[in-house]
Amino acid sequence: MPTAAKLVASIMLAISGFIVVLVVVNVYPDAARRSVGLTSAAVFMGLFVGWRGLGKRIREDEGSGMISGLKAGIAMFVWVIFLYALEDMIGGIKDNAYYQPMTALLVIPSSMIKYGQMALNAPIIGTMVVLAAITGKMTKTADTRWS
Repeated sequence: MPTAAKLVASIMLAISGFIVVLVVVNVYPDAARRSVGLTSAAVFMGLFVGWRGLGKRIREDEGSGMISGLKAGIAMFVWVIFLYALEDMIGGIKDNAYYQPMTALLVIPSSMIKYGQMALNAPIIGTMVVLAAITGKMTKTADTRWS
């Protein structure tokens, strides 16, 4: 059932994902060549996590919604780096870089760790945390006002 909280959460997380990708491209200029895929992954996961995750569970949050927003932001971050690592694995498969299927599968966690370490940068973490908290607060406000 569509609700105002689901709509606000999905739109705000998609916008947040887009903004975080812009910050990543500014911090790591070499990531600009892959920014189209990263942007679409972040926006898609923002829509999905906002609708299925944050928008659905915001009523259970007794506080202002910021903690729920941070949880949704973390979930979105993990899914985006998973999709990006999966893209790395598929690129390696196309280049015949792996001799065994298990080697290809083990590239995903190592790439996720690599991208997670790249994200440990003050502008990136700060942007993610602030936008996720704002998203949670706005979703809680929308749920309170229109439900």
